Amino acid sequence: MNRLFKTLDKIENFTLVWTILGLASIGFVQVITRYVFNYSFTWFEELGRYLGVFVAFLGASMGVKTGSHFAMDLMVSHLKHPWQQLTRALTAGLSAGFFFTVAWYSWKLVLRMYGYETTSPTMEIPMYIAYLPIPVFSGFIAIRFMIKAIGFSRAVLRPHSTPEVI
Repeated sequence: MNRLFKTLDKIENFTLVWTILGLASIGFVQVITRYVFNYSFTWFEELGRYLGVFVAFLGASMGVKTGSHFAMDLMVSHLKHPWQQLTRALTAGLSAGFFFTVAWYSWKLVLRMYGYETTSPTMEIPMYIAYLPIPVFSGFIAIRFMIKAIGFSRAVLRPHSTPEVI
């Protein structure tokens, strides 16, 4: 199972790096063509928007994995051991539930968009493809929060251990 998580991490890192580079390249080319050649590609802005959403959700998933999200834990950090871990497990579990809900309802939206057969204005790609990163990466975020919740729950049983980050 650990090998699977490491493989998924490598795929996520690779995808995020190349997507950000692609987004930066698109922005650079758009600026050069607009101000040097006085020409603008109409579909660059739309592609940039879709890639921005993709990067935001993928980056959020990786942020949960590394614990780099902003957290307000002043009260939690001053609790004694079992209560601190239980509070963190509960918070992670509630966050997982929230993102499973987001994944579920956004998946229903993607299926509805698939049924409507609408396309994007300039690139003319099916709109369900533009909406697809939301349920996929919300599911990833939910799974990562669930893994954290399990890790914190296990730390309650082992008083002097720290929860492992997967």
